[in-house]
Amino acid sequence: MKYHVWEVVENNFSVEENYKNETLFALGNGYLGTRGTLEEGYSGPKGTGLEGTYINGFFETETIRYGEIAYGFPEKSQTMLNVANGKKIRVFAEDEEFNMLTGTVENYSRVLDMKNGTLKRSLIWRSPKGRTLKIDIERIVPLSHKHLAMIRYEIRPLGQDLKLQIISSLDGDVTNLTVENDPRVGSGLQGRALEMETIRTRDGFGLLRQKTKNSGQTIVSSMENILETTCSFECKSFNETYSAHTVYDINAKADEPILLTKYLVYATSHDYAVEILEPKTEELLRSAVKEGYESIKSEHIKFLDEFWKKADIEIKGDPSLQQGIRFNLFHLLQSAGRDGRTSLAAKGLTGEGYEGHYFWDTEIFAMPFFTYTNPEISKQLLKYRHSILDKSRDEARTLAHPKGAKFPWRTIAGEECSAYYPAGTAQYHINADIAYTVDRYVWATEDFDFLINYGAEILFETARVWVDVGAYIPACGNKFCINGVTGPDEYTAVVDNNCYTNMMARENLYCAVKAAEWMKENAPEEYKRLASRINLEENELKEWKRAADEMYIPYEESTGIYPQDDSFLRKKPWDFANTPKEKYPLLLHFHPLVIYRHQVCKQADLVLALFLLGEHFTFEEKKINYDFYEPLTTHDSSLSTCIFSIVASEIGYYKKAYDYFMCTARMDLDDHKGNTKNGVHTANMGGTWMCIVNGFAGMRINNDTLCFNPYLPEQWEGYSFRLTFKNRQIQVTVEKEFTTYELLEGSPIKLFHCGKELLLSTSLKEKTRNQADIM
Repeated sequence: MKYHVWEVVENNFSVEENYKNETLFALGNGYLGTRGTLEEGYSGPKGTGLEGTYINGFFETETIRYGEIAYGFPEKSQTMLNVANGKKIRVFAEDEEFNMLTGTVENYSRVLDMKNGTLKRSLIWRSPKGRTLKIDIERIVPLSHKHLAMIRYEIRPLGQDLKLQIISSLDGDVTNLTVENDPRVGSGLQGRALEMETIRTRDGFGLLRQKTKNSGQTIVSSMENILETTCSFECKSFNETYSAHTVYDINAKADEPILLTKYLVYATSHDYAVEILEPKTEELLRSAVKEGYESIKSEHIKFLDEFWKKADIEIKGDPSLQQGIRFNLFHLLQSAGRDGRTSLAAKGLTGEGYEGHYFWDTEIFAMPFFTYTNPEISKQLLKYRHSILDKSRDEARTLAHPKGAKFPWRTIAGEECSAYYPAGTAQYHINADIAYTVDRYVWATEDFDFLINYGAEILFETARVWVDVGAYIPACGNKFCINGVTGPDEYTAVVDNNCYTNMMARENLYCAVKAAEWMKENAPEEYKRLASRINLEENELKEWKRAADEMYIPYEESTGIYPQDDSFLRKKPWDFANTPKEKYPLLLHFHPLVIYRHQVCKQADLVLALFLLGEHFTFEEKKINYDFYEPLTTHDSSLSTCIFSIVASEIGYYKKAYDYFMCTARMDLDDHKGNTKNGVHTANMGGTWMCIVNGFAGMRINNDTLCFNPYLPEQWEGYSFRLTFKNRQIQVTVEKEFTTYELLEGSPIKLFHCGKELLLSTSLKEKTRNQADIM
């Protein structure tokens, strides 16, 4: 098989592959996302495709229905909506409608160009009656223009004159997937969630104004069509109950090109006040048309050029993995909100899995990539967390915490949306995950303005919850214990002293103290104002430090094992030998209680702590615990294999590291989980970057300094990547025997290579021999 290192190419259209490929060929810009569906529509069997256009953060609510309800359960769901389909362009050759599943298709290709951010489709279609059309389509969702999508659609009738009709539509008759047996897919919404308020059309123009039934949000979708041809034609527009249409009747000449350019603008009441939403949308549309397709495309490509200069990873010797890593980084960029009001959903803007919710995935798995390549995006994602602090404070009060904020496990607008608290609300570690990422962002970027204005408040409010949820327990030597929580492993729920949670909570508490001390010294007036606003008392800092100092960390000295929680080692191991392959993932085939009673892990839990908090473990402890937990882990979560790869690299299990990386790097391209159709796995995509940078290159931040311990996988000839750290840009190139460090931008900086100190400056490269003792 030939792999294209900058492209994903489809040369044969397949009904069997269509649903998955709609996800792979999706485009987005962090605000607007479109699945890679066909402009003409899809007439294949039910369940083999899903039309989808999504706006990040635009959602409908629905009352959550419980068989038995208890105090504090979330009341409403939030579901990212499928909004008006503006991609729709139907073509008729005389009385025959173009359809990929009728007639014959020749010279077909569909190409996702990741370097330039375009989706192109080219083909020759012969109708059942022998009429022939050459069709070339290009689609762009510009990263430089938040509200805009564009389509350029060219048709040539081959060999004969034809009466052609083009119907370009804005179709508001859309629904969302409903709940299936898989809890990861679908929503509780029934029927249309969007009610039509206004439809307007004129020559080439159409506009829909729709409003959600429950959440009270408004969206305006608009289109402008421009036809260019030497052939004569007539244009008319009309609307139906839920859609607007522009129709072109063309006297098409043989082999003469007919070019339709379609501009689409979407805006919501989150962007503009409702009373000006329609005129602002029309203004944005006029501006796009005036600027022109080629100019906007050029800006879009320029944006991507800058992105790839900072973010690209080059792999020599394996084009399949080179394609995989670029595909993952491209989709991360397309999925991330960049406005400070939205975040990065588990499926990005490519599908309806997990209802478009934001989880801890963003901070722990996706954000390291942005922090060390495009930190401004990390900043905006963290500003989103700050924007929901008040709602997180409300959630903390619901959970009986008198102070602080408890971030929701899954949400869009800030309210908790998880209806199953054992694997949702009980995952208090999300507080520490967010705090950990705030701290790492601040010290990697030296963005102390962010710390003062946003980050410190997050650190303080999350720390407050830990000192209330935990307690000093005499039976544990008066150590500070955190009971009744769930860690990252959702196959073990509502336990006491989840080791990952306790260690991350300790880190959260120390980071809060560190931030407070820094502000007192460097921004004393801002600290006083913040402390006054949130009623922070000085003795609270002492409480945080004491709780952190006295944190109970489960540990079994006789074996060197850190138990995942107090009960984990007292459980019966899962019978993996007699569990057939078709019974995975376990969550779809076994009652939760059956799973909870066993030693079995859905994903990395303690092993994740070995990576994130590696300085607290010895090398031998890392090896012992990896060896213990690996055979107990099913990797039913897509978040798992990347972490096992990283830790395997650190302890010298290079073959395992590479095998797990292979599962990670092409998870969606090769559909390893069998559910790519529901959207890409964004956290896993971030994990791919970490596998290379933190795994193979061994990057860690120790004492505020970059440290590397690189090696070259034996399957490769070399690899290189760039990092942004403390306002410098550094290029790292790893070859079989040597690693080269080059400072591309910024003042000289100290780093460590395999324990050896190096001083980088822009005037010279540092070429250093790799470790010789390969384990």
